[in-house]
Amino acid sequence: MPELLLDENHHYTLDGKPLDGLTSTIAEAGLMGNFGSEWHMDRGSKIHLATEYFDKGTLDESTVDPQIQGYLESWKRFRADQNYIPIDIERQFFNSVLLVGMTIDRLPGPCDLKSGSSEPWHILQISLHWSTLIGLGLKDMAKSPMDIYLDPDGSPPKIKLYSYLELKEAYQVYCSMLHFIRWRRSAYGNLHRK
Repeated sequence: MPELLLDENHHYTLDGKPLDGLTSTIAEAGLMGNFGSEWHMDRGSKIHLATEYFDKGTLDESTVDPQIQGYLESWKRFRADQNYIPIDIERQFFNSVLLVGMTIDRLPGPCDLKSGSSEPWHILQISLHWSTLIGLGLKDMAKSPMDIYLDPDGSPPKIKLYSYLELKEAYQVYCSMLHFIRWRRSAYGNLHRK
């Protein structure tokens, strides 16, 4: 079984060899704007940790940053309102065709937890999650791909569902983007890589 690892700098390796990361390639393509900033990444990491520990039943809520508490409450509302019980939490996968590593926030879904507003590039992430699960034969885990936009004030999150056709088109767009990035690296060096 291949060993997929994600280090503290968000770099994936497969059996010790570097892999492209899903989010980092989208950032490298210039599609994320400032959403890949250190501040955004830090906030997202804290939200993901709080929701992960909550889902695992190990969260000490007294340790949650007050700026993160509303996002956690929003996630709790989603779980209660949708009667959603995650089977898998923050699960790492790699796409064996594209050689791209990724972390899927919640399964089934796949569900991608977001702390900001909807952005066009979000569908690229969820489409690769979805197609990777399908490619692995995990169709039951890929029946309802969605982005979940957690509310900072604790209100129910906004949910964005995607159709098969939207996902298929976005997957093709991601593949084209990835091939372009790899060609650019080869032709121009790693000057554009973040």
